[in-house]
Amino acid sequence: MSSTDASEILLRVPARAPYARIVRVGAAALALRQGMGFGEIDDLRLAIDEAMIVLLDGLDDEHDADIDVVFRLTDGQFELEATRGEGWAVGEAAVHRFDTIASGLVDDYDIDPDHGWVRLRKSPADVDHA
Repeated sequence: MSSTDASEILLRVPARAPYARIVRVGAAALALRQGMGFGEIDDLRLAIDEAMIVLLDGLDDEHDADIDVVFRLTDGQFELEATRGEGWAVGEAAVHRFDTIASGLVDDYDIDPDHGWVRLRKSPADVDHA
């Protein structure tokens, strides 16, 4: 499934672990619309779980923060960009864990640990972007 249209979906969730599921489930539904298979969606969900762990690093219920998520769907490609509302830095251990676990699950990713920002990209295996 490929189109030349670009879509952006914006989501803001409280920066608390139970709300990470909303991001993961929404991403899975959107990835299915982009033509990803179930294995690719499982990889994406795991990568998003790890991204949310990075963004929740160091926060507790005392913090009144949000996580802003932008889903971008362009020409069969799925992109997630997520930012801590306050832009707080995240710990080095959380970033290392993400690098270790998620690097093989997505096509491309960027992390700005100083500003609490993560971006992931994944395309269905049968989509060529050349």
